[in-house]
Amino acid sequence: MLNTPRFFSYSVYPCVALLLASLFATGCQPKNEYQEPPPPPVTVAHPVQKLVIQSLEFTGTTEAVNRVDIRARVEGFLESIEFEEGKAVRKGDLLFTIDTRPFEATLAQAEASVRLAQARVASGQADEKRAFAEVANANAQLARGERAAPTGAITASEIDELKTNVLTARAGVDAAKAAITSGEAEIAAGNAQVTQAKLNLQYTQVRSPIDGRAGRRMVDVGNLVGSGESTLLTNLVQYDPIYAFFTINENDLLKFNRRHLEKMDAAIAAEGNEEMGLDQQVFISLGDEEGFPHEGRADYADLAVDDSTGTFLIRAVIPNASRLIPPGAFIRVRVPKEEVEALLVDQRAIGHDQSGAYLLVVGSDNTVERRTIKPGAKFDDLQAVTGPIGPEDRVIVNGLQRARPGAKVAPQELNTTP
Repeated sequence: MLNTPRFFSYSVYPCVALLLASLFATGCQPKNEYQEPPPPPVTVAHPVQKLVIQSLEFTGTTEAVNRVDIRARVEGFLESIEFEEGKAVRKGDLLFTIDTRPFEATLAQAEASVRLAQARVASGQADEKRAFAEVANANAQLARGERAAPTGAITASEIDELKTNVLTARAGVDAAKAAITSGEAEIAAGNAQVTQAKLNLQYTQVRSPIDGRAGRRMVDVGNLVGSGESTLLTNLVQYDPIYAFFTINENDLLKFNRRHLEKMDAAIAAEGNEEMGLDQQVFISLGDEEGFPHEGRADYADLAVDDSTGTFLIRAVIPNASRLIPPGAFIRVRVPKEEVEALLVDQRAIGHDQSGAYLLVVGSDNTVERRTIKPGAKFDDLQAVTGPIGPEDRVIVNGLQRARPGAKVAPQELNTTP
């Protein structure tokens, strides 16, 4: 009985002490209170007011300036192929060779026929001279006979025979002339055959008519070509320059024509040139390119508006020395219009939602404000905008995801003006 209270005291007192220490420590800690996070940092820039060139933009396609099908113009067996498929060729380069031996034989035969005809002409000329001599002799004998006839030294029948001799000699002259004429005709025909034979022999060497790029060969060596038809051997495409075709609607066409007439009037006033054709600066861009890096000139416009589409076809010529622009490519086309003053902002600053395009502007108290704007043309990294915005406004360029209208931000000005 006496040991029980002593055990209870040793076991309870430490527990009570620990409980009191815990309560004392809890009562001394500070209270948890919500602290508002600092404003998110954003980068801002001022819009730029400057003169820019307004442009119209269209879609179009490219087309080779020259595309030539190379065909066999004579019949024969293909002897050699002198080009590499897909490689550039120059005008006059040898592409194919057709067996020349039959054509060389034909040319030799035609030249021989000409020489034979020339020999006949020479023989005819000799016969003509002899016939003229016989005519002169017959005429002289007839004259002597007619002088002797009154004396009875020659009979009438002998006079008739002398006259016949004259006529026969004259017929010989006519025959010689006819032979000469026939020989000359044979020479002309022979020369035509020689010309044709030389041309056919020339056609056995198939050469490039343009500077361009050769396609794949359609016929292998040893095959008969040109039999019954002009066999397609390959094709060539000229890449530099290249055509760009695009269409404009009727309203743009009217504006285009008015500007063109203004240019013509200015040219007439300056130089008296009334024959000024279409000459409009254009820029094009391929599908994987930013901006419009390729410059050219529009040189042709169609004759009428297409009734079915209400559009008007324009053609431009684009330099393409690097052959970067392929025929048949889809392109974007920009046609400069006029110089106007515009407000430009960094393209990164323009946001889009269901309500349209907008800018986030930082006010004087660093509060974000949403401004609805209408985007315009792009100029490198800048884009023209219209709306309630001015050069003095601070537009958020970086950090749009961290900014929301009505909230505070920590703006940081760009060091350089775009």
